[in-house]
Amino acid sequence: MRSIAAALVLSWAASAPRAASTEVREVMVDLHGGGKIGLSTRGPSAFRVRFELDDGVGRPAGLAHGPIETPMVGPDEADAPFQDWNSDGTGIVSGFGSIKVTQDGKLQLNDPMGQPITLSNPVTPKMKNLAFSSKQGQLYGRGASPEDAYSLTKNSAQPLVCNKATYVPYYYSTDGYAALGVTDTTWAQQLPIKYSSNGTEVVWNWDGANSFELYLMPAKSLELGTEAYYSLIGAPLVPPKYTFGFMASRWGWEDRQYMEDIMNKFRADKYPIDAIILDFEWFTNESDYSFQPPGKPNYQDFGFNWKTFSQPKEQLAAYKRNNFRVGGIRKPRLGDTELLALAKNNGWILGNGEPAGGYPPDKAGAYAKERNLDFANPAVRNWYSQNLAHFVEDGMDFWWNDEGETNVWTFHWWNVAQVQALRSKDKLKRFYSLNRAFTPGMARLGATAWTGDVDPTWEELDRTPGMMLNWVLAGAPHVGCDIGGFTGDTQANLLTRWMQVGVFMPTMRVHSTFTATPHFPWLWGEAAATAMRHALELRYRLVPYHYSLAHALFSKKKMWIKPLVVEFPLDTDATHLSRQWMDGLILVAPVTKKNSRKSVYLPEGLWYPLAASPITRGNGRPIQGPTNIDEKASLDEVPAYVRAGTVLPLAPVVQSTEELPGGPLEVQIYSGADGSFDFVEDDGETILYKAGFRRTIKFVWHEADQRLAWSLSGYVLAPGANAFTKLFVTLFSTDGSSQTSDTWPIGVVGSIDLHIAQVTQEGSAVPNQVFQ
Repeated sequence: MRSIAAALVLSWAASAPRAASTEVREVMVDLHGGGKIGLSTRGPSAFRVRFELDDGVGRPAGLAHGPIETPMVGPDEADAPFQDWNSDGTGIVSGFGSIKVTQDGKLQLNDPMGQPITLSNPVTPKMKNLAFSSKQGQLYGRGASPEDAYSLTKNSAQPLVCNKATYVPYYYSTDGYAALGVTDTTWAQQLPIKYSSNGTEVVWNWDGANSFELYLMPAKSLELGTEAYYSLIGAPLVPPKYTFGFMASRWGWEDRQYMEDIMNKFRADKYPIDAIILDFEWFTNESDYSFQPPGKPNYQDFGFNWKTFSQPKEQLAAYKRNNFRVGGIRKPRLGDTELLALAKNNGWILGNGEPAGGYPPDKAGAYAKERNLDFANPAVRNWYSQNLAHFVEDGMDFWWNDEGETNVWTFHWWNVAQVQALRSKDKLKRFYSLNRAFTPGMARLGATAWTGDVDPTWEELDRTPGMMLNWVLAGAPHVGCDIGGFTGDTQANLLTRWMQVGVFMPTMRVHSTFTATPHFPWLWGEAAATAMRHALELRYRLVPYHYSLAHALFSKKKMWIKPLVVEFPLDTDATHLSRQWMDGLILVAPVTKKNSRKSVYLPEGLWYPLAASPITRGNGRPIQGPTNIDEKASLDEVPAYVRAGTVLPLAPVVQSTEELPGGPLEVQIYSGADGSFDFVEDDGETILYKAGFRRTIKFVWHEADQRLAWSLSGYVLAPGANAFTKLFVTLFSTDGSSQTSDTWPIGVVGSIDLHIAQVTQEGSAVPNQVFQ
């Protein structure tokens, strides 16, 4: 069956739209002062603007050099068709808008109705900047560092990757468009392009770059702009299902016995978990931070450390039988003297080291000099993937990529090499990695990001939501963090609150340094341990919900994690909020302050406290917004709310995602409005979902009839043994009451009429049921 499925995937891949092409139809516009501008489309919703200017960008006018092939751009949909447009200039028009070069050499971007959005200054030879008009447009999507994590908007950005920060050459302007700047020039960890705004114009500057192009996307809202952006940089792949659970990481796994004791403790004390992640100790017996450029003889770059893995294949297979996946740290460098000599002789080593510290990066204190691989070189990727591939056969599940800020593109090309290693051994398994920084487009590879080596402080916790939201808007939809803080000892209350934040992030993972007490719940006192167990149980109840949101992100580019401004753009009290966010349909406002106060803003509408867990204090009367809540919160409390009309699928509490379904699906209905939800299932492990091997159950709540209906579509057998086969409904009413139905099989179609208490399945009536 697996071989047949693989053949189907390969057939699908061959017929899918090409994500990259140097053969593009393009309208070339001659400029009066010399040079040309090329106009075309890329993906379903972006215009590409290509400049061929007299020597100002290092290319003579009229030399057809083709578009810049940047790792950031890789749409999975075909380029939008367009028509030539000649009206007071020369341009092109497509279904999502139009763009032209006016007779006086200005770029004009228009919406689908032909209304102007923005107009540039004249494009001239040798120019190194380009200004676009603005009507006090707010700019979103730059990325963030600890210095600006609280702000969702900023008037400038310089693209950069480093520990604890990522900035990208992208913005969405509330003037009504999104823009991505690209170049084929790099300055180590930076790109030599930037933008800035003074409110009346946004200026792109590429002084120092050999080339520059722009992608412009008309979009009337931040949500639509972000969807267009994700369509351009490539659909974010759905991570393996186990990553929607909980992962425990630390530096300092002592030996095999210690590892197995910790895994057994998680299971025995019923703290749900799916994966452990190991630092240096999994593949070598020493860290390489003190190594000089020649490295050390007999250092293991591609092996196992016998202290932790005396029997690698047998151990990894046994751990998987106990529903533990294992991920290992990787560094983008070599430590072994012989391998370093080989790499240097082949010209495979970057000249610079890894910057020290956090943000801003400490380049003067750079380490691992003359040992970092140049992954942009295909030969390096081929060699690296060949050496890495045996780990796939041995049973390692995923990679934790650290300290790859040696070059802007290191993380991207490093992941490409890791994908190549996986595909050489397994054509179907999903690729997954965690990365300390990102560049746009990495999510289409299966790569995710975490926010760097954060400190164990309340300040770091408080800005975690803002870091996540800014990174999501910048092109990293699956964001995690070092829960509890990495660099030193944490505190019980701080770790607990951080775990509660992690419940509603795409990735939930603790991490700590080797000198700190590990962030395992039972080490922090009974009250904290109980609160953390409750947080983990809620995390696992949300797996079907989060997994469906990840599928909507992949297939429709629908945002999963989003700031409130996306959902409530006209609410001036919501637009600036960065400490609370929308986890799909759930408004999350966790406690991030040492004073244990919950500070919540609820926009217009009827809001129910989430009833998915006792810690969210649900099953009460709804609250009418807009309103503010400022109250003391117990340690075991996480403020989270849903609007009237929410349809929420929840799993029973399980100890790992492998135990799903674990019982019937609970479908919660929060009364007061119509609502719907697309519940998606697949095998959780392979890329078959990309070829349609997934099933969707569309739940629709009809408020007037008090009826929940559902219909199933897609590949019915896709989830296999992990499919939900039964469901029950819990209805929360505006008067504060609730009622729960009996459990019923899930048919191809069905409905439960809560008004007259009648259930139908596949068109046949079932005896009336009375709800108490």
